[in-house]
Amino acid sequence: MKTEIEQIQSLLEQFRRPTPQGEEYQNRLAEEFEIILQQRFTDYFLKIRLILDLNEDIPHMTRGSAGSSLVCYLMGITDVDPIEWNIPLARFLNPYRDDLPDVDIDIPHHKQELAMQRVFDKWPTQSARISNYVLYREKSAKREAAKRLGAKGRLPKDIDYAKLGVDEQEATRIERKLMGKKRCISKHCGGVLVFDRALPKSLFRDDNLILLDKNEVEDLEHLKVDILANRGLSQLLEIDPHTRLDAYPKQDERVADLLCRGDVLGVTQGESPTMKRLFRALQPTGVEDCVFASALVRPVAMEGRRKASWFRDWSEKGIQKNAIVYEDDAIHKIMKLIGISPYEADMYRRAFAKKNEEKMMQFMARLGDHPDKHDIYEQMQSLSGFGLCRAHAVNLGRLIWALAYHKVYNPKEFWRACLKHCQGSYARWVYRNEAKRAGWDLRDLGFDNWITEDPVESFKQNGAWNSPGFLPNMGLQNLFLDKFQFAGIIAASRVFKSDAKNYIHFITLGVGEGRYVDLVVDRPIKYSRDTVVVGEGQMWTKDNSNYLKVKRKNVRAMPIDQYA
Repeated sequence: MKTEIEQIQSLLEQFRRPTPQGEEYQNRLAEEFEIILQQRFTDYFLKIRLILDLNEDIPHMTRGSAGSSLVCYLMGITDVDPIEWNIPLARFLNPYRDDLPDVDIDIPHHKQELAMQRVFDKWPTQSARISNYVLYREKSAKREAAKRLGAKGRLPKDIDYAKLGVDEQEATRIERKLMGKKRCISKHCGGVLVFDRALPKSLFRDDNLILLDKNEVEDLEHLKVDILANRGLSQLLEIDPHTRLDAYPKQDERVADLLCRGDVLGVTQGESPTMKRLFRALQPTGVEDCVFASALVRPVAMEGRRKASWFRDWSEKGIQKNAIVYEDDAIHKIMKLIGISPYEADMYRRAFAKKNEEKMMQFMARLGDHPDKHDIYEQMQSLSGFGLCRAHAVNLGRLIWALAYHKVYNPKEFWRACLKHCQGSYARWVYRNEAKRAGWDLRDLGFDNWITEDPVESFKQNGAWNSPGFLPNMGLQNLFLDKFQFAGIIAASRVFKSDAKNYIHFITLGVGEGRYVDLVVDRPIKYSRDTVVVGEGQMWTKDNSNYLKVKRKNVRAMPIDQYA
């Protein structure tokens, strides 16, 4: 066993950055070393660094809370300085917890298999990819029960045993027996295990898969690192393989203006209709606002459409200091409320996130007769949704800012990289058309199988067109006052279930060169790739965004050749 001094020295030898001067940095470093030694995490940090060394030619960024650690920053595991960003350590390293810290590494998606293979080659009998267990849920259990009792052919989505002619009582018995059992085994999206010693080959499948899922790995306290695919990094690497995320200017007037307009098409991780509305509401001035927007939208996707209006109310009422945007905010808030250490505060945060009722009630008891006790409880309960720690948001926000920077200053290469690597929120024709507008001939980008220069025929056959201009007879026309007539092709589409339990269809239509209009239709409409949507609606402005509110009876969808 190495002595504590030897362990610290082994970590110091792997530092890729000089230790910044100042009491705050020195105290933080001493605090982290103490916990790393106490929790016996030295080998874990060294192993992560070695995995990165194996892939030193592949850019990476960390996902999750690794950016909370100064040791990770100095070792080059992350590019987030936790002192600069005021990130507490407790979210990543906590002496009250007995599980391993979680280091997730994002790399360009097309390099993921290469990075994993290098790990397997380095430790051929000690490394494997972990499994993902797919369990029977209500729908899949019903489907399997019906098949076992003789149901043939393609089964409907909503299974009715009586209509299928199977024994309802027996089918229900089988369904209950299947619920929660393993349905099949697939590969985890990026989890890799590295063991301290060689394991028998019988534990591995031919594809280097070990039959342990992430929960079993955690219970057995095995070393795991997630090597995850990120298409945004692929896009950025294609444009500029040399500049680190933290090296881009923190403020830029032209980039800020692009984001304020919501011109985020092609900006992977930041181009969704929700992000577009949020940027218009937020009016960002620099990278810090992108970090904030990432934290605001990424958690609890089901609530995403309300985020922009929430920000507006939040800023107007001046209650920023009490809001929980990052998980780290909850740690700070709990510390202040009941006067405890950040490590104990994080345990209460985790209790609310995991719905540990005993620990939650313990926290409420410690609040005593606080006048805002009810509001605090409601606020803490929001942590049960997926939350984002500040370190994660910093990397996401930086990536969005860097891509927006290239959209402004290097648009042609931006769109070439977008077409090559990204599968975003919008239809393929949108990206291809934007690349064409940026100056590319699509045949120069490998799209050389165009059957005809006729745009309508080309769109039907290939999902895009290479001829100048937009598709014919599309547009947005003001009829009178706030009434508008529109005709366009679907650029993005999503159906939501409203508070009134009915379904609302959010549609972004392309109506001209670089022109898009957002529709809110009170009921879903059916469409295919070559559908034209035609109708009338009422203009509605909210959160610096314009929408057309459309009734289903006032909208029609038809094939483009029928419309043309």
